[in-house]
Amino acid sequence: MSGKYVKLAGIALVIVLALAVISFLNTDRTSNNEINFPEQLGGMHLEQTVSGPQAVDMISKLHGTGISIRQGYIGSYVGDQGKVMIWISESDTLEEAGQLFDIMDQKIIEANTSEGTAAGGPPFTDRRTMTQNGIDVIAVKGMGMENYYYRIGSLVFWIAVEGPDPVQILDEAIDKFSLK
Repeated sequence: MSGKYVKLAGIALVIVLALAVISFLNTDRTSNNEINFPEQLGGMHLEQTVSGPQAVDMISKLHGTGISIRQGYIGSYVGDQGKVMIWISESDTLEEAGQLFDIMDQKIIEANTSEGTAAGGPPFTDRRTMTQNGIDVIAVKGMGMENYYYRIGSLVFWIAVEGPDPVQILDEAIDKFSLK
């Protein structure tokens, strides 16, 4: 009888190890480092950053979702040519980041339906998809800015640009934050 229990314990150990490996592979290990905002972006200077629990709280309120966010980062840039706001949320897994991105996108789409416009009009319009630097990006207009959102691994980005060349700033931001 003890041989049967040893065999069952061995099987249980293999299952536990397999689950641990799957969990490890489903987590984006490249984003475990602190996000450092560059001092300059699009000719504008870094005015303020927020990270940690305060940023997580601010981002969670924007999303209004039950998706957990491991870490949050917010940076604002200002200059003579305009301003840029960057929100970055880091999820525990690639799947959670994908869910968060999909929820954000669905809210934008729903706000532009007849029900959303009947409720006072959508805050974001002109939704379109594009590819910048090999990254699939969704662009919308709203709040007087060009807004872009995309995902890289377990990170979800929202970049709001008020300035003369928002696509150039998007390119620069993707390059700076791509974690290459």
